Amino acid sequence: MRQEKEGVTQILLESAKAEFLQYGFHDASLRRISAASGVSTNSIYTRFGDKEGLFSAVVSEAADGLMELYLNSIGRADECEDIAAVSDAGDEGTNQVLEYVYQYLDEFYLIFCHSQGTKYETYFDQLTEIEESFYRKFLTQYVKGGDKIDDFFIHVYCRMGWQYIYELVTHKKDYEEACKFMESVRKIRYAGWQEIIRQTSDL
Repeated sequence: MRQEKEGVTQILLESAKAEFLQYGFHDASLRRISAASGVSTNSIYTRFGDKEGLFSAVVSEAADGLMELYLNSIGRADECEDIAAVSDAGDEGTNQVLEYVYQYLDEFYLIFCHSQGTKYETYFDQLTEIEESFYRKFLTQYVKGGDKIDDFFIHVYCRMGWQYIYELVTHKKDYEEACKFMESVRKIRYAGWQEIIRQTSDL
């Protein structure tokens, strides 16, 4: 009986993911999900509470895993002793994040594009806020005059860092294309920061 319940739950989650991908959270129908799963809508309410609970069940593993991975990456970078080590840690973290996102591509498409009305609609903002906090500390610690870099510049720059991931997911680029794209981004960002640091150090 336990195996049957677990099987029904998995079928519900798969049907729900397909429904959310097609219609988004707001326009998704629990009736269609229950029909596709071969169970009653009451089974959905019993297991997940409501539509938002069902959406959370679909994306929570991916979302929680990425947040943990990202915070660990930030933590390793924060423990570095020089700017070169920070840069290496950042590259490693970016590679890990990209690989992880592509393991849960559908789930992150839902989070980025179809989560309005759920607690995940602010997920992108949470990631960028963590990035901003790290960069402010990084610039103050390692860059001469780093505390003089415009706060708005840091905000937009850090937001763009995650925007790259967003664009790859929403344009459904394959993993190989994504890796090549991020390598180009890494080169541009590195060259840009070299110039910013040079200008700041001259102030």
